[in-house]
This record gives sequence, structure tokens and C-alpha cells, in this order.
Amino acid sequence: MSKKKNSGLPLLLALLWLGSGVADATTFLRLQSTFLGDGWFQYQMSVMNDPFFTEADITWAGINFTNEIDQSGDSTNWSYAGRNEPDSGWSFTHGIPARPYTETFLIRSSETSYRLGGGTNADGAVFLMSLYLAGIYPGMASGVVSQNIVGYANTPCLIPCRPEDADGSPTNFVYDLKLLPDIRINRLVPGAGGIDGVDFTWGYESTLLLQGTTDFIQWTNIAYIWSSPPETVWSTNQSLGDYGQFFRVELVADGYATNLPPLNNAVSAPQAIAKAGASIMRLPGCRIVGGQVVLDLATQPGQQVQVEAVNANGMVLQKQQLLSKGSSATVDFDTSSLPSPVFFQAVLVP
Repeated sequence: MSKKKNSGLPLLLALLWLGSGVADATTFLRLQSTFLGDGWFQYQMSVMNDPFFTEADITWAGINFTNEIDQSGDSTNWSYAGRNEPDSGWSFTHGIPARPYTETFLIRSSETSYRLGGGTNADGAVFLMSLYLAGIYPGMASGVVSQNIVGYANTPCLIPCRPEDADGSPTNFVYDLKLLPDIRINRLVPGAGGIDGVDFTWGYESTLLLQGTTDFIQWTNIAYIWSSPPETVWSTNQSLGDYGQFFRVELVADGYATNLPPLNNAVSAPQAIAKAGASIMRLPGCRIVGGQVVLDLATQPGQQVQVEAVNANGMVLQKQQLLSKGSSATVDFDTSSLPSPVFFQAVLVP
């Protein structure tokens, strides 16, 4: 088998025979917002079992919700945290529920009209997250700089408004939050005996598994592939038609893994990762205060710490340094100048 390079972005799944299109990245969270009438709104939050994270905790769920007059939705793990006009929110209280799980919140406004919040500048819903990366998370083969990362995401949803601001949106709106972006899968590669390869884009050096099927139920492992960023064209000397008419590519490991299990036992195997040594930092959580994300750090006196805001591809967007004076410290970032979602990680400065 051979591997060739050509010239794109991140991928997760697969594509149909002789086709091209978009492969969905794994959905991290789904928010379904529904206008029930008489000023009542329902927000159903479903946290998916995203394999890129060994642990994923939603620590805060807030809605830009004007003129609130009633609410319900407390549960074993969540409690109503009150409102600070125009925001209303719930905080995570205790216990880490197994994913997937669903929580439903109800809020009532004196306004009986509604519009779609845009998902920017806190217009819509806001989620705060504490995340532990799995070993397959792209770009993390060399280890992460902090034990965990925290995240901020602003998503669109239905919210109450004055009658003149209503936009004619349907009474139900569903939004899927993906912490890794969707990827366009380019094509299957034709050969002398039919289809003998795949062309996909992926921005990281990773180990992937090519599979084929005839019915989308039983998948046959075909080959391990090492990606060649930004675009990989992989081919073999036999027809892929022997494995079915439909194919997919799944992420097995970040980096170029060796000593892989035989193909008949191959599975993607997320593992927790953290960089060894003194550079491990822990971020217990984060809060929203006056439009700022305030990050809590677990420190030791005299530590020089750098906190970085990064996007889904690991690109550093902003960074701040501080000298800790005790066992904890805080640092804040302005959310209006950052994308959504955005993540925060910490590292010790030598």
C-alpha cells in the first residue's frame, strides 16, 4: 500500500461511494429551544458522549432572557442560580453524570414574542465547560500543557423579545455544538480495478482507520492510514469494492502510532493524557463576570503562570502571565474579542 500527498482542515467520519461532501465532526452538545406559548420557553440540553474527551462537565448554562417572571428545572445535578437581567442561569451542583445525558430547563417571560438569539456577544445561550482531553484529540500527541482545559461557548437559541423585534422564527430550534469543526471529505480515488483509495483533509499528523460497509451496520477494517496534513491521498493496489460500496475514516490516535492491534481487533481507544512533570497545571473552573470569563487556577506561591486562550485547532489567540502569590489565582479574558467555542489552558513559565 502507498501514501501520497496533495493539498485543507479536520475530519472525523467518512463518505459515500463515488461521492463528496461534509463529514460531521462529533457533536459535543445539542440545545433544543422551544417556545411553548404564554411566555414559556423550554431549553433541553443534551450532552453527548464525545470521544475526544474522557471527562466533559458543563459547569454553567445561561440564557440571555429578558423580563423573566418564572422558572423551573432544578434537578439532582443542577440548581437555578438566579438572574442578573438580562441573563438567567443554572449552575452545576454536584456529581458528574455519565454521558450522554439530558437536562431540561423552563423559563417564563412577561414578553410573549420571541426571536432567534444570534450566538454572539452572549446573545442566546452560554455554556462553561471543564474538559479532560482524550489521547485521540488532534494535535495533542506531545502532551497537553495543563491537566485539564476549560471552555466557553455561545450558541444561538430562541429567546423572548418585544413584539417589534420578533423575527418569524419557528417555535422550535435545534443547535449542535461541535468543539471540533466539520470536515469536507473530498472524494474516493478511482483506479484500474474500481475504487482503490480515499482523499481527505486533516490538519494534524494522526493515525486513522479506513473501514468499508455494504449496509452501514457491519463495518470491515481495511487499513491503518497516517495522515499527511493538510490533505492526504491514500491508495492501495487492490479494489476497495471488496469491502463494500461505502467507506469511512475514523481517528485512532493522535500522531503516528505504531504497534497497533491487528486490523480484526482495531478500535479507536480514547485515553486520558496530561503532560508529565512540573508543567502540569489544573484549572478548577471558570465563571462569567460582567462579560468576562474569569478563570480559576490551582497554583503554588511564586509560580510564573501563562494562561492561553486557544481555538479548536490549538492556535493561541491571547495569552496572559501572572506571578501567583498563594494556592490559587484568577485571570480574566474579554469574551467579546474571542471566538466561540474558545478554550483556556495554563502552563508554567520557566
